[in-house]
Amino acid sequence: MNWKIDEYPIKELATGETLNLKTYTCTGNPGPHIHIQASVHGAELQGNAVILQLMDKLNSIEVNGSITFIPLANPYATNNKHGTYTYGRYNPVTGHNWNRNYVDIIAAAKYEIDVFAKENHKLPWNELKQKFKKELFEIFSNYEKKLTSEKRLSENNKLNLLLQKLASPSDGVLDLHTGPVATRYLYAAEYEKDVSHYLKFKHVLIMSHEFAGAMDEASFMPWIHLCDALKKYNYEVKLDIESFTLEFGSEETFSMNEASKDVESILNYLRYKKVIDGVPDKIESHSCLIENYRTIYSPKGGLVDYHFTPGERFKKGDELASFYNLKFIDPTNPIQSSKSSVFAEEDGIIINRCPSSSVHQGMELYQVMTKIQKNEI
Repeated sequence: MNWKIDEYPIKELATGETLNLKTYTCTGNPGPHIHIQASVHGAELQGNAVILQLMDKLNSIEVNGSITFIPLANPYATNNKHGTYTYGRYNPVTGHNWNRNYVDIIAAAKYEIDVFAKENHKLPWNELKQKFKKELFEIFSNYEKKLTSEKRLSENNKLNLLLQKLASPSDGVLDLHTGPVATRYLYAAEYEKDVSHYLKFKHVLIMSHEFAGAMDEASFMPWIHLCDALKKYNYEVKLDIESFTLEFGSEETFSMNEASKDVESILNYLRYKKVIDGVPDKIESHSCLIENYRTIYSPKGGLVDYHFTPGERFKKGDELASFYNLKFIDPTNPIQSSKSSVFAEEDGIIINRCPSSSVHQGMELYQVMTKIQKNEI
C-alpha cells in the first residue's frame, strides 16, 4: 500500500498567510474509492481521532482500491476561537453554516444531464459510472473556473466546492461530524437505508432524495439526477454509490479511547464495499424519517436542569427538563416558586441537547427522534 499527500490552498488571510488543506490517500489493489473527511464544523473534533485510528489500522491491512482522508477539513473554522469555545459551525464573516454551503452541481452548473444519459444509456453500469465520475470532476473544475473568472468565488463556497470536487470520484463519501451534546447517530438517504446497517449506528435519520446544502446530499444528488435521467431509457440501476453523515458524539471533544470503538463502524463499511477483506456484520437500529426528527424549543428563558441525556428514550408525559427563573423568587419557597417544567408530547429518543443550561426563550433545547421504526436484521 502506498500513501500520497497533497496540499491545497483554501484561504489567504488578511495578514498574507495562506491556510492549506492536506489530503492523505492510501492506494492498494484495484477497487473502489472512498472519501472520508472530518471537522467541516471546526468544533467537531472526534472524527479526527477516528481518522487517525483508521489510518493506523490500514497500515497493517491490505487495501483494495483507495481511500482519501481529510482531517481538519476546515482549518479556518477550527482556528476560530472565542475564549475556550470554538466558533466553528458558522462562517464568522457571513454567518452561513459551513455544512450548508455545498451546491447541487448539476443544477448550479446547468449541466445537461439528459444529454449525457442519451449518449451513454447503452453502456453497462460500471462503464457508465466511471465515465460519469470523470465528467463530474470536470463539471466542478469548469464551474470553479467560471466563478473565479467572474469574481464570484466567495469564501462561502471555495472550500466547499473543493471538498465536493475531491469527493466526486468516490464510491462512498463519509462526512464525520458531531452534535452539540449528542449520542452517536447517522444520516442516510432513503436509498441507503439497507446499507446503513453496515455502519453499525443505533440511531439513523432517513432523508428524502432532496438537496438542502449538506455534503452528504451534495454527494448523492448528481447520482440521483443521473438515475432519473436514465429512467427515460428504461435503464434501472440499484445505486451503489453512497454518502453518509456520521455523528460521533459531542463537539469540543477528542477521545482516542472512544475512537478505538468508533472506527469499527467505518471498518465494517469498508468490508461491505470490499475495500478491505472480511465479512461485514450488521446491528439492529432505530430510525425515523427526517420530518419526524423534532426540535423542542425552549418555551421560556431560565436555568435548565435536563432530565434526559442523549441516547435515552422518553415517553409521552415525561418531564424532559425543569426551568428555574431566578428573577422572581419567593424566599419562603425558593425552589418551587422559581420552577417550571417541559413535558414530552410524544414518545421519542433524545439525540441532541443544548450544551448550555442557561437558555433564552426560543433556543433549541432538544433534538429528538419520534415515530421511531425498529430496523431488525
